[in-house]
Amino acid sequence: MIKMSAEDRKLMQEVIPWSCSDQELERRWDATVKVMEEKGVDYLVVAQRSDYLGQYVKWFTDMPTWDEYGATVIFSKDKEIVTIYSGGGFDEEQQPWRPANVFPESYCCRNVIRRWSRGYFPSLNYTAAYDAEIVVHELKDIGRIKVGIVGTAYMTVQCYEHLKANLTNAEIVDFTDEIDLLKAIKSPEELEMIRECIKIQDDILFAMRDFIKPGMKEMDIYAEMRYIAHKRGAENGIFLVGSNSYGKPAPFYNEHFHSNRVIQKGDTIALLTENNCANGMYGHVSGVYSLGDPSPALVENMKLCALADDFIRERLVDGGDCNDIFDEYNKFLASVGRLPETRLLGHGQGYDLVERPAMLPGRGETIKLAAAMNFSYHCTIATPEAWAIACANYFITKNGPPELINTFPTREIQIIG
Repeated sequence: MIKMSAEDRKLMQEVIPWSCSDQELERRWDATVKVMEEKGVDYLVVAQRSDYLGQYVKWFTDMPTWDEYGATVIFSKDKEIVTIYSGGGFDEEQQPWRPANVFPESYCCRNVIRRWSRGYFPSLNYTAAYDAEIVVHELKDIGRIKVGIVGTAYMTVQCYEHLKANLTNAEIVDFTDEIDLLKAIKSPEELEMIRECIKIQDDILFAMRDFIKPGMKEMDIYAEMRYIAHKRGAENGIFLVGSNSYGKPAPFYNEHFHSNRVIQKGDTIALLTENNCANGMYGHVSGVYSLGDPSPALVENMKLCALADDFIRERLVDGGDCNDIFDEYNKFLASVGRLPETRLLGHGQGYDLVERPAMLPGRGETIKLAAAMNFSYHCTIATPEAWAIACANYFITKNGPPELINTFPTREIQIIG
């Protein structure tokens, strides 16, 4: 049972656009504790530094991090949480150390028993172990314990080394894979949260049919996509835009590399919207547009994209192996005379823009596809004359084909004018 004052509960409902339910948080905690008990783990130390990737803190607390400002969470088998956020309120001279309990605000916190906030930043190297010092302070006097680290890729070297050197009462193990599996399979509530995110992305891409005009710059398209997303409650997101003249490929870029280009009649434009929703969940959907009749090369490449899309979608089944699908897909590309895929082909999505399982070179993925996963892939077909993409979101089902979530027709060229 989550304890929260009536005042905090009221404020949370009034000022936070979308909070997951208490029942959903408790479901996650119960599943985590079950695995902790199986592995003999007493505490988890959860690290996070980015909104786009690695939202482990969000999954445990329903509170995000943002930009590169860090957050660290201690989670116990009793389902009690201690938070450590980058912020003010910490008295470096105090003895003994005490949490300020001022940030995050209490109305954001469920089952959080202490709230530490201390200024630590990856750009200030001497602060890189400040959160670890608080973790040691919290756990060093408990006796012999086993501590699992969640999100090792997001923990600074200094933080990890400080824990290993100073938490001498603890056996420290990596617990990331166990949480990755729990995060990958979504609850009914989480699936509904993702549906709402995809609705926003659909609406953005439909709106671009009327918005894109000759004479504007790519940066205008970026700005409009962001505006629509944030007006609908998105907290963050990546938006990609690419344009080029008739008969030339138009792969999308990050803004720095191409956004000053002016859109002209006859251009091809490729878009990818990867915003989240007010609930923090991600998806991504693509769109290909032509200002006038598309080139024959673009039409042909989009047809091949549709075949590629069919090839992968048929293999999105409960128990499917991402490594095998990736290898089979490259054989398919060879059969149609195209170069093999060498980058990330497909992946799960949720609080992370990219989460497991993933289709990637190297055959390193150990998590199989399973029912109730949200999975997305981006088939791209590139030639010197045209660049085509089809990217959509699917829910994997227990029996039968995956459920297509987006309504925007990603396999069709949108003709403008």
